[in-house]
Amino acid sequence: MAENYPEFIGKYKVSGIIAKGGMGVVYKAVHPSLKRYVVIKKMTARRNSSNVERFKREAQILLDLQSPYIVHLFDYFTEGGYRYMVEELVDGMALDKLIQKQIMLSPQLALLILQDACFALKYAHSKDIVHRDIKPGNILISKRAEIKLADFGIASDKEQNTEEGSLTQTGVALGTPAYMPPEQFENSAMVDKRADIYALGIMLYEMVTGSKPYPGTLSIETLNTIKKGKYISPKKLNKDVPPVVCKLIKKMLQPKANRRFQSTAPIIKIIKKYLKHYDTHAIRVQLAKLVLSAEKVEEQTFVPKDLKIRKVRRIVLSVAGVLVLFAGCWFSGLVQRYALRHWLTPVSIEMIMPSSASGGGDLPVKAFFFENDGKSIPEVRGSERVLSVRNEKRGNGGSGSSGTGGGASQAGKHKVFRAKDVFLRPGEYRVKVAAGPYVWWQSFEVTAEEKKITCDFLKDMRRPIKVVPNVTDAVSGSDISETAKITVWYGGAWKEIAEVPQEKILSGTVWKFRFSAAGYEEEIFSLWFDWYQDELFLSAKLTPKG
Repeated sequence: MAENYPEFIGKYKVSGIIAKGGMGVVYKAVHPSLKRYVVIKKMTARRNSSNVERFKREAQILLDLQSPYIVHLFDYFTEGGYRYMVEELVDGMALDKLIQKQIMLSPQLALLILQDACFALKYAHSKDIVHRDIKPGNILISKRAEIKLADFGIASDKEQNTEEGSLTQTGVALGTPAYMPPEQFENSAMVDKRADIYALGIMLYEMVTGSKPYPGTLSIETLNTIKKGKYISPKKLNKDVPPVVCKLIKKMLQPKANRRFQSTAPIIKIIKKYLKHYDTHAIRVQLAKLVLSAEKVEEQTFVPKDLKIRKVRRIVLSVAGVLVLFAGCWFSGLVQRYALRHWLTPVSIEMIMPSSASGGGDLPVKAFFFENDGKSIPEVRGSERVLSVRNEKRGNGGSGSSGTGGGASQAGKHKVFRAKDVFLRPGEYRVKVAAGPYVWWQSFEVTAEEKKITCDFLKDMRRPIKVVPNVTDAVSGSDISETAKITVWYGGAWKEIAEVPQEKILSGTVWKFRFSAAGYEEEIFSLWFDWYQDELFLSAKLTPKG
């Protein structure tokens, strides 16, 4: 039997009853000018003055809230001794019914719903309004997946909290116990926006696990459990819950308000950062399908939209890493020595140099390899090598150990310069070694056996040094070479340079020269000569005495 209801309430044509309870009746009606369905709430508990005032307070609050994430209030009026509120009709399903049907929601869907709820609260909090009854039953979802916050019946605002004789008495707990933070149990009148944030955390936990973290009873045991802040990790109830959701819940459910998020802004930021990797339109379409269906719907798996990009990036980085590793192995000779050893033979080259030879690149020593084809003698591509003394070591005799890497050893009065191995196919070759003005050629054959080439034509090379002096007065700059005396330390004594045979002053060692002149302070130069140096231009500036 159909329930009786008035044809009109005020100017609104009634089409049916949505809900009925001890506090009043909720009707479905048509707005006369907008030609759209609306909800009319009728307050029937007229004798309870506090309920009447709360009904009026909710209307006043909703009139100040103009947000797409909050249920819109069209009208508030009194008729026949009853109070009425006219709100927009969210044709769909409340979140509690959705959770009941689906058991639990995917993290992406839960965070999308939480994000829109945060938008609603961010706006309300900016108006100094605290909802105080955040729960899935007050989150309405339309068939187009629009999410709106409803029921501000016990909300508080700045005016209410400062009014004498507030509707909420000190020590009175208002709200839904399962979603209330510890401070709301003790004094609902003094809670702030952090109480709403706590309730959001409970709601998020319930969306991703299908259960609440704490009992829903209003008791001392429940309050003590909530104050401890201990609950089963959502990850244990749903292994698909990502770390970001666990961290959000942990922060939002802190028992002490000062340890929670202090506003919804950082929550929104975290959610946006997570959801930017997903197609939020596809998530909202999925939400609409869930709302439209009367039966449980198997949720699709949401894959990050940049997963392909990340996969490609990983592949590119992996390939690049392999190429870099291969290049390193190639240039170090590992590929040729082991992978290509059947076709290529390692050829090492060393050059024995005087012990005075510098390894710092003053005189570069290079080796070049050529195919000995009896015609054009083409150079082997990539075979140029620089011989160096990068890792100089002292030995006890001989010319030092051979090696494949660039470096050198020193033994007695000689140094051994080395370069990286060259890998050649078996056949006839020539090698050219160039050290400054000196060039050395040699023909050799490469077989399957490792080949070592030693070049020693410069090992005992020393050159006579010609000294070209120039002496000037350090003050006037005048040339005093004719009156100056130049001596060299030779045979344990200072001797005039003309008395020392020219062929005795040789490179490859240290020589001392002294410049002196009557009335001047003398100058002494101690100079080291590399093996290939043979002419010294020495300018001395003598300072007058006194």
